[in-house]
Amino acid sequence: RKTAAPGAREGVGQLEHDRRDAALAPMGNATSAIETSGDCHGTAARRQNNRDVFGAGVSAFRQELSGDGCPAPIPIREASMRARPRVVVRKRPLFEHEAAQDFDVLSCQGGTDVWGEGDAAALWVTRAMLAADHRTMYCEHHGFYADAVFGEAASTAEVYNAVLGGPLQHGSTTVLCFGQTGSGKTFTLAGIIDILREALPSGGGRWRVSALEVAGNAVTDLLHASARCVLRDDAGRCTRAVLLPASSAEADAAG
Repeated sequence: RKTAAPGAREGVGQLEHDRRDAALAPMGNATSAIETSGDCHGTAARRQNNRDVFGAGVSAFRQELSGDGCPAPIPIREASMRARPRVVVRKRPLFEHEAAQDFDVLSCQGGTDVWGEGDAAALWVTRAMLAADHRTMYCEHHGFYADAVFGEAASTAEVYNAVLGGPLQHGSTTVLCFGQTGSGKTFTLAGIIDILREALPSGGGRWRVSALEVAGNAVTDLLHASARCVLRDDAGRCTRAVLLPASSAEADAAG
């Protein structure tokens, strides 16, 4: 078993805890089995060729998470931490082509109370491992802590209500979606925009909504059919998104 260094629990959102145990029966925090396929040196090949073995380890680990046992202590959020940004994880389901050759290695633990105090939540990532003898397989489970974790069954409406339902009543809010290509950033943000159209009051008050996608040096406005734009500071040093003329955007894209 490996645990994080002392003091690591102070930061919500970082790697907090690793578990590695060998030869457990039934398979829980580790899976130990003999590899027989002959192609096990790459992580992806090892996971795909032995998905039944490693999948059983993931299932047993999830049973442990849902029971009384906890692989690691969950950080406690205190009132003094209210001013910091909140870290929220949303897990997307596997695509059909992914499920056809691989299996789910992400496990959610904890609740979806983004703004409350008390226990945080965790996302566990299972690694398909091979021992030094190049024959014995086992699982490692790595926990990443956040304020809230939404599983693949959660709807965008649930995410919206938990993240924006309260803060929108009290001032400005920024939602920053970060992740690799295909992780669901645009899908989530587009769903939030659709809900906002219905949620914002039509009469009275003044609301300003912007939705930008930043990919390298390219910035597009999701509220204007993904039109190209640039970021500029105004006289009050507030950053604004300025739409590029069609000719400039085309020339910029060609260059």
